[in-house]
Parts: sequence; structure tokens; C-alpha cells
Amino acid sequence: MPTQAAAPSPALALAALGALLLTGLASAATLEGRILYPGRAIPAATVYARNIESDALHRASLTRNEATFRFDLPAGRYWIFVRPEEPGLRELYGAHTRYSRCRQNPSPLVETCADHALQDVEVTAGTKRVVLEVDDWFLDDTSAAALDAVLGAATAAEDEAELGRPRFSEYRVSTIAATGEIRLDLPTEGPGSQHARELTSAAAKGTNFAGSFALVRLSCGEDCEQVAIVDLGSGALSFPEALAQVRSTLPCRQEDRLAFREDSRLLEFTRAQGEAVVTDYLLWDLERASFSPLAQYRRSAARFCGTGEA
Repeated sequence: MPTQAAAPSPALALAALGALLLTGLASAATLEGRILYPGRAIPAATVYARNIESDALHRASLTRNEATFRFDLPAGRYWIFVRPEEPGLRELYGAHTRYSRCRQNPSPLVETCADHALQDVEVTAGTKRVVLEVDDWFLDDTSAAALDAVLGAATAAEDEAELGRPRFSEYRVSTIAATGEIRLDLPTEGPGSQHARELTSAAAKGTNFAGSFALVRLSCGEDCEQVAIVDLGSGALSFPEALAQVRSTLPCRQEDRLAFREDSRLLEFTRAQGEAVVTDYLLWDLERASFSPLAQYRRSAARFCGTGEA
């Protein structure tokens, strides 16, 4: 007569779960790195750690002028690489390669470090910390194609929508330096009436938006900003309704709520909307001194924060 196995007790089940959790924690390691760029400027970028065996892809978003990163990774072998996220640079890869290893540990038997193939980074069980540099921007064709395939497989669905996003470079304008003293048409009541000093100071610094305008971010309370636009030619002020309350609702990267450039009419306004992160693309009309909606791009919070895995 067959017998039925007894069900494990709750205590044993909890003990087994605890052992699994401890095993997972013991096999994790901290990987820290620094990105060395070929130029002086440090663009915003996404750094990736791709597990070669499982194809899991870990991401971390870096803001402009940020060049260090950190991952907590399970044991395995990884490729570590970076892609800038600024216009004109998204086709460029930097990676930790055999060149990187050679440059950091030169051998007297090798005259030059000429091998630019991707270097596997080993994270073993019990490792506490791995430190490396991402410094090779001259990958061989095979390595570049492999990284294209990694990112194409991981982000194809969202990248399809991203391809149509407006770019700052598509709406460029010439920058015009202000001449002489700027006499602002300061309001005596309503929006901006309490910010005369800030508006005057911002105007004196010159243009930072759309060629001949100054975009000024004014406080409207705790975790709230209001945007004013100063026409540096006429001194006129505008307070766009769409940017009357820019709040800190993002799950990360709060500094990216507003993105704009001195030489472009485009402005990106990013905010949380439910479980998603939404960016509105607003186009500044030079004649009417107002914004018009151009496009909207929606993605997951994980993609925006660089914490998702493919």
C-alpha cells in the first residue's frame, strides 16, 4: 500500500526559505566601476552588466557628469559596457575589454594593448567587491555587433516607440547674446510677483533656452517648481500653464524633470503617471512666446530608472 509523504512543518519551511535567502546573499557581490571618457565632457549614460550565461541584463542610469557606477550582482560571468544617452552619441559604446585589462596590468611580453574584444568579468560566490574601469571606446566589429544584439533583444518593444521621440537637434536655433541692460516687465501681482530678484538675476546671466530666452525655475512650495520664460530681447515674461507646477513625483532621477538646451526650442517635461513615467515634448514658439505640445513618450519606471532586467 503506497504511503503519502508527510507535509513539511511551517518551521521547516521557514528554515529552508531562510537558507535559500542566505545562499543568495552569500553569492552576491558588489561590482563598482569608473567610466573613462575620451573627451572632457561626461554625458548622461546607461551602464549595463550582462550575465553571459543567463542573459540577464542589469542597468544603471548615470546623469551628466556622473562617471561611477555600482551593481549588486549574483555569481556569474558578465560583460560590462556603457552607452551615452545624449543626441549624437547613442551609437557609441564603451566597454571593459581585453584592452582594459592589458592597460591596467601591462605585461613586459606585450608591446601594445591592441585587443579590443569584450572581457568577461568573473563574479564568484563569496566575492565581496569587484572594481574595474570601462575605458575602451574602440571596440572591434564583432564586439559592437554583440552589444547591438544584447540591447536589441532587451529593449526592442520600448525602443520602437523611442525611435520616434523628438530630438533637441531637430529644433535648433541660433544663440543671440543679449546687449545692454535688460529691463524686465516684472509683474506686480499673480505668478512671479514674489520673485523679482530671482528673475532679474537669471536674466543677467544670459540665455539658457531657445537662443534668446532665459528659463527660470521658481519655487512654488515644497517639492514644487514653477517655470518662467524671460525674453532677453524685450524683457517680457511668460509663465507657461503646462509648467505652472513641476513636482517631484519621479521614482528616481529627480533632476531630469525638466530638460532643455540653450540652442533648441524643445523642452522635455517628465513626470510619474501611475506606474509609468511620461515625458511631454513641448515646442517653444518664438513669435507667440508659448509652448505647444509636440509628442508624448511613455515607458516603465524600471526602464526610466535603469533597474529593469531583460
